Amino acid sequence: MNTEKPKSEIRDQKFRNTILVNLLTMFLLLVGTTGYIRADERNGAGTGLLNMSVGEYKYMLTNERTVLEGLKKLLELKQRRALQDEDMTTELVAESEDLSISKKKGNYGIVLYSIKADLLSMEDILQALASASGKKIIIDEDIDKEKVSSIISIYLENTPLVDIVDVILGAKGLEPIISENLIFITLPAKLNVVSSYGYYQEKAIQAYQKAMIRYPDYEGIARAYYELGNFYLASNFPSIALQEFKTITAGYPGHPLAKESRFNEGRCYVMLDDPEKARVSFSDYVQRYPNESNVDDTYLIIGDLWKKQDNYEKAIENYNYVIKEYHDSNSVIFAHMRLGKAYLDAGDYSLALQTFLDMKEKFQSETDMQAYRSGDTILTSDRIVLPDKIRYELEYQLGNCYYLLGEYNEAISILKNFVFYEKNNDVMDKAYFKLADCFFKTEDFLTAFQLYTGALAEYPESSLSSHGFLYSGKSLRLMKMLDSAVGMLNKGLSEHYDSIYAESIKYEIGLCYLDDENYKRAFDIFIKIAERKKDKNLAVKAKIFAGVSLARDKQFEKAIESYLEVLDGEVTEKQRDWISGLIGDSYSELGLLTEAVKAYQQDIKNKIVMGVPLQ
Repeated sequence: MNTEKPKSEIRDQKFRNTILVNLLTMFLLLVGTTGYIRADERNGAGTGLLNMSVGEYKYMLTNERTVLEGLKKLLELKQRRALQDEDMTTELVAESEDLSISKKKGNYGIVLYSIKADLLSMEDILQALASASGKKIIIDEDIDKEKVSSIISIYLENTPLVDIVDVILGAKGLEPIISENLIFITLPAKLNVVSSYGYYQEKAIQAYQKAMIRYPDYEGIARAYYELGNFYLASNFPSIALQEFKTITAGYPGHPLAKESRFNEGRCYVMLDDPEKARVSFSDYVQRYPNESNVDDTYLIIGDLWKKQDNYEKAIENYNYVIKEYHDSNSVIFAHMRLGKAYLDAGDYSLALQTFLDMKEKFQSETDMQAYRSGDTILTSDRIVLPDKIRYELEYQLGNCYYLLGEYNEAISILKNFVFYEKNNDVMDKAYFKLADCFFKTEDFLTAFQLYTGALAEYPESSLSSHGFLYSGKSLRLMKMLDSAVGMLNKGLSEHYDSIYAESIKYEIGLCYLDDENYKRAFDIFIKIAERKKDKNLAVKAKIFAGVSLARDKQFEKAIESYLEVLDGEVTEKQRDWISGLIGDSYSELGLLTEAVKAYQQDIKNKIVMGVPLQ
């Protein structure tokens, strides 16, 4: 009885063993452990890791794991290649006490090498490989000679020459270019590969691309397209990634990866800042795969994209759909929050408030709140419990809604409890500044000032800091503490000279000088704001106050000219009434009562048209 295994099965087993060896070697290189390759010296990688933050290290590790997974998938593809039914004779081409190299003819005319080297210099091993393959080796003159003289050990079986050289040089972050007669070793930087991670990523991408060209009709090649798309997506090349995913959805619609690829098409469009196409892609995804576990989250994304296109009606429709159809899912919490914020953005503060109140009643009891405040553990129940981040934002938004509705005492009641009882969170600075705004609106300027300065001290890096400086100064000015107000405003301006509130801070400084009867300085500030025209409405008000500064300085004729210049531009009806009254006041001061009456009656525009002199 013949107990020998068929040759094809033996070849399959050997090929699988070779694949496993290659994979293990790649793994050892990527994660930096010792094994088949050992160096006698530490390179700069160890020092680099010491200088990394935990977040940076985790990010690097995640990326390298992605590359490793990609290489693993590629090796799985290689396992599926049809092997030719022919004997493969092994030829020993180099042998010594520390080194042996053999080669044999493999599939598709590829020559496979087996190498075993113990504690030899990298350069000696490369020279031996070059000799065994009949090639000449050249090392780029810019490469540090110590890199290629490192002592290593390596063991690989039945591996193409290019892969062996890649593995050896990869340990030192070098790049080979192999032609028919030459092995040229150079630096990755010269090939736009900036790191060992980039080195392996580029190699993986090249291998996938070769596989696509070589096996276009093989259904499993969809995996290569998918992994390549993921590489491009992770590398922030969404336009290229999109083409890879589209190839799968168009060419392999029945493949299991077509589903993920269709979802990733939407992700690509989001990264490309094309909300319309992104929304269409995600909508197509939920229609095709209505039973997938991420469909509820995808509807939320679709709602977000509608909102980004300022279509609040459609956004609200999507959020309500999730609330109705996925009420047992955690997504319903985020749907409620997004729904309330959509109403806020649409300017419907009452519906926003009702949404947030409903959300609080549904997902958070007073017992929960007391437990959070006391630090006790909340017993689990059938109710969906709000995550801390959402719970914090909910309290803030309730106070915010009351503020926007002008119900300042209600807002103060909520925000005060929030600020004093809750732990630090992402919206604490917003709540603090909003609470100060409420006291400012109720004209309790002293409390408002104290809260603004407290928030500025507690959250100096907050995006609302410039707002805090502006309203701290406003509060001081309204309390007639003008010198302190100017000092606070100038400090805010020096720290936030390029913020959206910078012009408003300058305007407030001008008002301080005006109140302090320093009319020249006030005029200079107002006229500069008007000339810059960074904020159209503020520029008009500054031009008006430039005229007020002139009038208070008894320069009535110049004040009237300044007012008329404003009237000659675009102004609101309210501003026109204001300016007409100021012009009438200036004429009264000049003793021109007839002109004053006409000004009060807003007859100034007709005089300008007819060219009638002012005096």
